[in-house]
Amino acid sequence: MERPARRFMSPARLSGLIAVLVAGAAAGAFVLVLWLQFARGYEPCSLCVYQRLANIAVLLIVVMGFFWTRVARRGLWMLASAYALAGAGLAGWQWHLSAIASHAPEACAAVSIFRSGRSFGPWGKEAASVFSGQGSCAAAGARTLAGWPVTHWSLVFFLTCAVLLWLAQWLCGRQDRR
Repeated sequence: MERPARRFMSPARLSGLIAVLVAGAAAGAFVLVLWLQFARGYEPCSLCVYQRLANIAVLLIVVMGFFWTRVARRGLWMLASAYALAGAGLAGWQWHLSAIASHAPEACAAVSIFRSGRSFGPWGKEAASVFSGQGSCAAAGARTLAGWPVTHWSLVFFLTCAVLLWLAQWLCGRQDRR
């Protein structure tokens, strides 16, 4: 009697690997923007801060999905993809602002998610500055990384995360139907 051929990659395993990839990319993107801010001196604008919040939401929601059942995981991954689309929308709007306002950049409204630096201990100001934006959205959108504007990278990142999460959710649902 012959053994049935084993599948190298089941849909459930593949969906989990895709989610790990998205979580790793989200963590790496957050580290990259911190490096751009603190090592390269790229001051974030309000749209940059909101994109960071969308990035963190994607990361946390995808990681939460690893600890829930498949049905809840699918819902969480769809929620994470919604946050990724929101981040893509913010990046697209910033790209638009940088394109039309490059000649006369206006300052965006200042945003500060954490008002007091005292709650973060000795690194209070630096930790609070991660979630505060004061620069111009047009100027921030015109800065480049590897020859491409940061807003373009952000838009591609968020759209890729959304598509990968849709794929992971679909694969997970396909496994449930078996």
